[in-house]
Amino acid sequence: MKTEKILIVEDEFIVAHDLQMILQRAGYQVVGIADSVKNAQVLLEKHQVDLVLLDIYLKGRLTGIDLAHDLMKSEIPFIYISANSNEKVLEAAKSTCPYGFIVKPYRDRDILLSIDIARYRKENSNNMKMSSERFMQDFIVDISMKSLTWQKKILCIASAFQPYIPFDFIALSGIGKDGKRYSEIGITRKNFDQYDLFTVNEFLKYIGLSRAEYNTINQLVPETTADAIYIGDDFKGVKKAAPMKNLIANTYHLYSNLVKTFYLENGDQISFSFYSRTEDIYQPTHMELLNFLSGTLEKKLAHIIELEKAGTESILHQESDYPLAKKDFENIIGKSTALLSVLDKIKIVAPTDTSVLITGESGTGKEEMAKSIHRLSHRNTKPIVAVNCAALPADLIESILFGHERGAFTGAINTRIGKFEEANGGTIFLDEIGEMPFDLQAKLLRVLQEKEIERIGGKQPIKVDLRIIAATNLNLEKEIAKGRFRLDLFYRLNVFPIHVPALCRRKTDIPLLAEYFVEKHAKAVGKTTYEIPVDFMDRLMLYDWPGNIRELEHVILRSVLLSSNGKLNPDQLELGIKNEEPLSQNGIKTISDNERDHIIRVLELCKGKVAGSGGAAELLGIPATTLNSKIKKLDIKR
Repeated sequence: MKTEKILIVEDEFIVAHDLQMILQRAGYQVVGIADSVKNAQVLLEKHQVDLVLLDIYLKGRLTGIDLAHDLMKSEIPFIYISANSNEKVLEAAKSTCPYGFIVKPYRDRDILLSIDIARYRKENSNNMKMSSERFMQDFIVDISMKSLTWQKKILCIASAFQPYIPFDFIALSGIGKDGKRYSEIGITRKNFDQYDLFTVNEFLKYIGLSRAEYNTINQLVPETTADAIYIGDDFKGVKKAAPMKNLIANTYHLYSNLVKTFYLENGDQISFSFYSRTEDIYQPTHMELLNFLSGTLEKKLAHIIELEKAGTESILHQESDYPLAKKDFENIIGKSTALLSVLDKIKIVAPTDTSVLITGESGTGKEEMAKSIHRLSHRNTKPIVAVNCAALPADLIESILFGHERGAFTGAINTRIGKFEEANGGTIFLDEIGEMPFDLQAKLLRVLQEKEIERIGGKQPIKVDLRIIAATNLNLEKEIAKGRFRLDLFYRLNVFPIHVPALCRRKTDIPLLAEYFVEKHAKAVGKTTYEIPVDFMDRLMLYDWPGNIRELEHVILRSVLLSSNGKLNPDQLELGIKNEEPLSQNGIKTISDNERDHIIRVLELCKGKVAGSGGAAELLGIPATTLNSKIKKLDIKR
């Protein structure tokens, strides 16, 4: 017997009652049917609802998307049901974070499967929330008992907050019973687990401001201590109301702010002001976590403040001594805000068994992110099996993924174990998931739902215990609108999305990446390469890198191979595609022509070597078998 209480919001009488019959036959309790947002709100006030099936276009002025915003605030899961699945509608629906999207006409199983997915997503969301709350509570208690200076304790607590309440800067203020500040410190983020703590004097020296000027700016106004979230126009407004916030924001290039003040038993107040360089990052869920931790923090902060008041020497410019965990984030280079926010998300999701969908342009390092998730998970003693869905032969993909029994088809002389079975106990990484054939997407959904696979020619299902991480450089919402990707599979995979930024969005990481690749490839080819010349680096920084990190590595490798006397020559840099071949009649090369030219250039660079270390396949980031088939298909003569 199903326990969920479901509200149907649908203005077509026949559709609404058809949904009611499907749900009741499956054992669900339907609390009512509403044909407008107004009627739905009345029913929501009367009944406790676990799920809403929501049409987009309803009677009256308001739409289902308007109601969805209220459901989000009440944390009630909802699934859209609509005949309109065009890109514009999907984009509007996506902004409200639905738990599913069903396109009319639908089948009974589409409804029931979407509810199963919504239940999974809700349970996962609740588990993640409870896990973060428990972790932070236990961590604060544990740190408060350690024999550390008060500065160290504050740094530890701040760094523990990072994955759950992202920040680039925190301003902490101790305010006494008399309403005056007695302590102020700032914390900036330097790297993944590396922070600086500094005092007011250091801040003044850094910005070149006198104490008198600082005191004039640093007035206690309600906006500095009242619990609030400031994003968008609100952030612009609070900078005008509180000049100190304006100074901090301009100094560190910050665009959003969250303020939470804790009230201690002795009458003191401790105000935490989180700032981020990312716009609109702070949400009500962040404040909810701080509210949940209030009791624990107020007790433990009182003890930390007593240490500070007792006269322990303030250590100027205190640094946390947490090095970047190289083993966990091996081959991930950089410390830009965009990259660090991705690593924070990985830290949250890795210990769970949640499915993860990694998106981002080709060459941004999605596979390295997947490997890091696996290394940080409890499955790290088992294998991670990587499968490039775009590189698998269409006639063999099902056999490769799910395996086959002996005699299942012509040529199946032996039983074959598929990739899903190989990954049993560990993780399977499905790269370029958007290229998976439509008919196989249903089988993948079954693996996610039932945790079982069936070999070709098999007579019974085989249970598998694995985690699925998928990646794509396609816009799956657009693929759904075009009928090439399943909505139900998208919502089942997209439980915890991670978007890897393009290199042009994290240009501050280019010097670190360039140094890493120079050292890596110079060592591999037996060359000694000294520091990168300024004009060489300037050219790297000015380029937009459409091929992302993969293109940067290829450029560095070529420069290392052409270098002499331990120097990289900026004149030998070839950035971007040169049109060395004549164009077609309309002046545009085909995709195949561009691919052919690129492969030829790489083969020339590798002196015709295809496979192995330093071969063209390695540089292109594809299997040697795939490259050989492309060479044959594109009629490239070697």
